[in-house]
Amino acid sequence: MKKLVLIGGGDVGRGNTNYETELIDKEIVKMTNKGTPNFLFIGLASSFSDSYYDTMKKVYQNLGCQTVYLKKKNIINNRDIVETKINNADIIYFCGGDTIKLINDLKEYNLVSLLKEVYLKGTILVGMSAGAIMLAKEGYSDSLKLRDESDKYTFVEGLDFIDIAICPHYSDSSKKEEVKEDLLNTNKKVYALDNRTALKIIDDEISYLKCDDTVNCYLTYYDENNNYIEEKLN
Repeated sequence: MKKLVLIGGGDVGRGNTNYETELIDKEIVKMTNKGTPNFLFIGLASSFSDSYYDTMKKVYQNLGCQTVYLKKKNIINNRDIVETKINNADIIYFCGGDTIKLINDLKEYNLVSLLKEVYLKGTILVGMSAGAIMLAKEGYSDSLKLRDESDKYTFVEGLDFIDIAICPHYSDSSKKEEVKEDLLNTNKKVYALDNRTALKIIDDEISYLKCDDTVNCYLTYYDENNNYIEEKLN
């Protein structure tokens, strides 16, 4: 059974932020059907992966998991550690940050085929924001803005674990307006995820999670009359 969770965003309790994704995190653990799941954190998208892991370690230990961290130095220097941690994981969590950096690193360090192997065996792959885009076929990303290569969001190719396009952080008003503009005169359909929401995908069947009633997941596109449609997922 193939299992993905694509999270649209939300604070996870790092620094002085609130913890906003508890319902989603609980559902991820429940999806393992195990009493003490093994949780693996991969922070390649973030420049602050150590502190990010410290936060997620507390979150997932509180939910009953054993937690481990795949550091970049391990990825570069010790393939045995890499393979052991990935093969032993019930949940592999990719954090937010720079989508392009994440994808390039996964390719450079030959992790894509290994991840696809465990995904096909039932390991739950979880992506937050940039991590979610990486797992999709493509996503609406701020990577070029982060790199000062553009002043706009752009569609970035993911690794196609699921054949969909997504837009995280759809609750950001500026992002909502830009994706609406960029979808005009295209036939794209995009899953647009507010912060504190996620797509739950089991064997390519999509449902959604939301942490409260103020947020939503949408399927956005232009219809045949060129009307912009925001179809709420139920």
